[in-house]
Amino acid sequence: MTNDNKYIPDLRFPEFQNDGEWKTCKLLDIAKRKVTKNRQGLKLPVYTNSAIGGVVNQEEYFDREIVTKDNLVNYSIIEHNDFVYNPRVSTAAPVGPISRNKLDKGIMSPLYLIFGFHKGDINFYEYYFKSTHWHNYLKAKANYGARFDRINIATDDFMDMPMPYPSLREQKKIADCLSSLDKEIDTTKRKLEQLKEHKKGLMQKLFPAKSKTLPELRFPEFQNDGEWEVYALGQIFSRITEKNTLNNQNVLTISAQYGLISQYDYFNKNVAALDVSKYYLVNKGDFAYNKSKSQGYPYGAIKALKLYNQGVVSPIYICFRIKDNQNFSKVFFEYYFESELIHKEINSISQEGARNHGLLNISTEDFFAKINLYVPSLTEQFKIANTLSSIDKQIAKYDEKIKALELHKQGLMQQLFPKL
Repeated sequence: MTNDNKYIPDLRFPEFQNDGEWKTCKLLDIAKRKVTKNRQGLKLPVYTNSAIGGVVNQEEYFDREIVTKDNLVNYSIIEHNDFVYNPRVSTAAPVGPISRNKLDKGIMSPLYLIFGFHKGDINFYEYYFKSTHWHNYLKAKANYGARFDRINIATDDFMDMPMPYPSLREQKKIADCLSSLDKEIDTTKRKLEQLKEHKKGLMQKLFPAKSKTLPELRFPEFQNDGEWEVYALGQIFSRITEKNTLNNQNVLTISAQYGLISQYDYFNKNVAALDVSKYYLVNKGDFAYNKSKSQGYPYGAIKALKLYNQGVVSPIYICFRIKDNQNFSKVFFEYYFESELIHKEINSISQEGARNHGLLNISTEDFFAKINLYVPSLTEQFKIANTLSSIDKQIAKYDEKIKALELHKQGLMQQLFPKL
């Protein structure tokens, strides 16, 4: 439903259809700025306001200490349920995020603006600040910093921000509606994480431990098939060294979720050198190993090209494919290279502490000659691959459901709040 009234939302619950326009007020009418500094040097956790995660513990978020303890006397104290504005802009927060502190008492950078509500439903305003309806006001009143990554806005202008103020009953109704949707999203995310943990545990049992030739868990039809065969990686795979003479511009990078993916699709820009003639040319089904350590991949990552017919990768990658005369399941090895077993093999040939710009010090010769692969019959390979593929399909369904719910929530917020 739409209407031409200035302060009536596009979507309204039936019991409020005849309540007329929403009242409006300034932020300072319903909230008070908090200016208490940590003058006593209290040992409180340092928080940051993330565009994605909201108010989070800074040390846990960055996995390291960002500020020195000597500077904390000038930090601002934030109480539970206070709100905080971070003027740093990003793709996820084009005018900077406003978030509610759901943690205990802590301290935050003096660059942040902290305020607390004394009127209205706090849940209602938490959701309002997740909408974009207040963005235009800040854009009109603020100036961008020299690097265009920070908004400069006077405190008085910020506290003069126009705010919706319908009846408390309608505020609560809207908050309850969006809260129920959040609960469904959280429940789906928990189910997704449980499924991922199930897959991880299953993989540990379906592949044998290092130096073992039998897995802990085996399907009944293969119980009497004997031990898995042991191969050097180079016995099954051949190295790819074909250079990019075709001038292929589909530069690939390794993603934990998507495998080998176009840099443009992943980063929304190409980050490779202009000249990619020396890059390796890989085809669909080929594998590439990035020796660079990353989150979740302490020994680098091996991924297959599945999304495109062809692409190119940096020469720092080790690229390989199943030899023409070998009959093995590519999908089986996709999961094999995702398992902890390959991590242990790589660890055994990497030189401890030896790094070259963040890369593991592994020679190509050792990679193909010294990494052992433990492989069952082709029929058992297919069985393992199909089992894990079925779990991945369930994971993909949960991912799609979460995306759909979050998109629905964003659309609801845009319609449940009027544009002021």
